[in-house]
Amino acid sequence: MMASSIATQNWQQISSIRLQQHQWQSSEVLPLDHQIPPQHLINAPTGVVENFGLLLSRDVYSEGDSQILYDHLLSRRDELNHDFLVMLDLWLEDELKHYEALRRTYRCLSGVSYGEMDRSFQQRVHNLEPIGMLLQDEFTILVTLMFDEIGSVYSYRRDLAEYYCYFGTEIRQVAHHLVKDEGTHFGNAAELLLWHHPHRLREVPALLGEIVALERRLGKYYQVFFLDHAQEQHRFPPDFNQLISQVVLARLDLGRSPNSSALRQLWQWKPAGQNFTPFS
Repeated sequence: MMASSIATQNWQQISSIRLQQHQWQSSEVLPLDHQIPPQHLINAPTGVVENFGLLLSRDVYSEGDSQILYDHLLSRRDELNHDFLVMLDLWLEDELKHYEALRRTYRCLSGVSYGEMDRSFQQRVHNLEPIGMLLQDEFTILVTLMFDEIGSVYSYRRDLAEYYCYFGTEIRQVAHHLVKDEGTHFGNAAELLLWHHPHRLREVPALLGEIVALERRLGKYYQVFFLDHAQEQHRFPPDFNQLISQVVLARLDLGRSPNSSALRQLWQWKPAGQNFTPFS
């Protein structure tokens, strides 16, 4: 996948706010030809290998969908603050790194070739229209990004505990990096909102309610990165969106964060009688 990134332009690296980026490389964590030791595949609990493979068959491509969202936003660059464009480029670099790391994980777990993944990605149908309300302007995009990225933090923490942990140090490290990156994106979006849009912060609670309602109403993922958790709501506790909305509000000094027990449930909750949350 080729990124139409603007990172190569020197001016782009200068921002009026301090943006963060977690540094790591897919090739250093998981080589292209990595093989999972056979004993890990044998010793994994019943159902984990199959369910992890199915989960990756979604996560690989939803991370790659970041390119679709990036291209759309870059086409509107005249509407966006320079700091937003700096953040956007760092974000794309990370998300495509996730795409590559998950491709490598998927190949060594399920045997799906890189060529087959490329063909599958090319056949995807991306549709931004259903989430148009989230893309109205920089403010709505940033609030949605905060909501989406903090959801991914807890989603990947769950995946680490239920799947990645069984397949060796390299696979575990991939998940750790994903969690850290998504948290960094959440923080960068918050800084942009606080710096450029303080006069609109009072709108955030209502907008979060609209985001949650839209995800529920759509009921599916439209392959454009945002609201990708709609495809796996069964894996989360019923109050997942309510709790991550509270985390967003707390980060913007608009409310109190959920207590530590409630936050642990975001990634420790399991359906009754299950040792892990099945793929479907």
